[in-house]
Amino acid sequence: MEHWNHSPHVTTENPGSFSQQQIINDILRLSLEPLLFQELLERILSYLVNQRELLLRPKAAVFLTDQETEQLVLRASLGFTEPQKTRCANVQFGHCDCGQAARTGAIHFFTDCPPLATTDDPEDGNGHYCIPILKDSQAIGVLTLCVDKTHQPSTRTRELFESIGNILATVIESQKMDQQLIELVNDLRISIINLREEKQFTESIIQSLHHGLLVTDLQGTIIKSNNVARRILEPFVDELDGKSLQGLVGTDHAEMLTAGGQDVTSYTGKDVSLSTGEGQEFILSISGAPRKDARGNHVGYIVSLLDVTELRYARKEMEKMNRLSTVAEIASAVAHEVRNPLAGIKIMAQSIEEDAVDNEQQLECSRRIIRQVDRLNELLTEFFSYARPVEPKKRPISIRSILAETRPLISNRLMQNAIDLIEDIAPDLPDVIADPNQMQQVFLNLMLNATDAIRQNGTITINARLLVGHKLSIYKKRYPGLLTDNRYVLVVFSDNGAGMPANVVDKVFEPFFTTKTTGTGLGLSIVYRTLRENGAAISLESQQGKGTTFNMFFQTGE
Repeated sequence: MEHWNHSPHVTTENPGSFSQQQIINDILRLSLEPLLFQELLERILSYLVNQRELLLRPKAAVFLTDQETEQLVLRASLGFTEPQKTRCANVQFGHCDCGQAARTGAIHFFTDCPPLATTDDPEDGNGHYCIPILKDSQAIGVLTLCVDKTHQPSTRTRELFESIGNILATVIESQKMDQQLIELVNDLRISIINLREEKQFTESIIQSLHHGLLVTDLQGTIIKSNNVARRILEPFVDELDGKSLQGLVGTDHAEMLTAGGQDVTSYTGKDVSLSTGEGQEFILSISGAPRKDARGNHVGYIVSLLDVTELRYARKEMEKMNRLSTVAEIASAVAHEVRNPLAGIKIMAQSIEEDAVDNEQQLECSRRIIRQVDRLNELLTEFFSYARPVEPKKRPISIRSILAETRPLISNRLMQNAIDLIEDIAPDLPDVIADPNQMQQVFLNLMLNATDAIRQNGTITINARLLVGHKLSIYKKRYPGLLTDNRYVLVVFSDNGAGMPANVVDKVFEPFFTTKTTGTGLGLSIVYRTLRENGAAISLESQQGKGTTFNMFFQTGE
């Protein structure tokens, strides 16, 4: 074995002459070609062994080092048989000549056969170079070149191989950087895929929620929303993104949602009433929470929306029905207990009246008692009408015929008070299912209430039309406990009378509630209960000074 620094066989002249700069330039050009790493190494090896002036045999290899395990790994070879490739695939430093070059970091020329060589290639004994590929004085690989028997080591050859080793070091480092870049790109691609999948997963969760979700910035501007939120707020705004929270839910609620900064979790379940341009009212339950970025910085708010319109109206309707049911039971019991004593009082008063023919004062007292008893009996009759309504005899009947039977009963009063009655009945209006007699009483009661509200010089308008499609869905949302079928006839009684304040509107259907100086307060309660018994429903809209509207919903006879 010959080492460049100690070998007595090193000569300054080489029988073969070569252009050192030309070879280096050619290898540099090869190193810049866009080839795969192994293909590039093989092209460089092929180029070297084909330079006749170097007196090399067509057998060469490039090994990469693993300094942690002190192992050489065969990366590219030329002229190696399959058994040789297998033997040299992974070799410890101490088991071969190339390992010495890797350890010492110096070029070695060996004149004997490599330790792992076999007799299948007798020319291996002609000699071979082991050239370390260095980076920062550390071997990152080894270039092995086998020589012809006429080859003699020289200083020019050593300098050439050192230069080639430096070029290969650059090639290997460039490949490592490329590999690191590829791994980085792959990791980035995997991260992007994972982020995209996580985003899709999060989006699917958000879109599957049963409540609306709004994401805002610190100023309350909406930057994202889910499908439910867009569907809930569709009647109020076409596009949510870019809209302000204040413009949607009002200044007070928006300030409550955002005023707490990072601590707004206490603002939950607040009801907000919103109205469309058509007068359709929605009740939304809203909640707020702070939104933070990955570093924990407060960057906005998350607002949850839930349409509770049906729930609130249904609850209100149930509460009203429970109250009415309780009052009905009390009224029935009271009426039953009072009627019998009244009958006795009337009989006794009539007896006194018969015996008081000559006593004018006694006669007048007995007549007053009889009149008061009769008045109480009328009141009890109304009690029974409310508490124990007569079972309706429902059948198909047209709204026109009900009005035709009711109109004569009220015409004189309308004329005396200069009140116009306007009827607008849709053509081809289907029949409704109801008791005709009871509906006449309901219509008459509502007309009398309207005349009382108008007093003089006014208008009562009666409108009837088939209620289907979008209009029906609007009323169903507002009156979920009232409307269950898919087709209704809507009958509207409107007047331009005094109207009612909101606190009165909420109580008009309650028994014994009245704003009149006379009356029992059972008229509208009986209307409400009678309609319910006939499978119909009624609602009220009124504003003080702007009149009153009663909406009645009848099931059709179709």
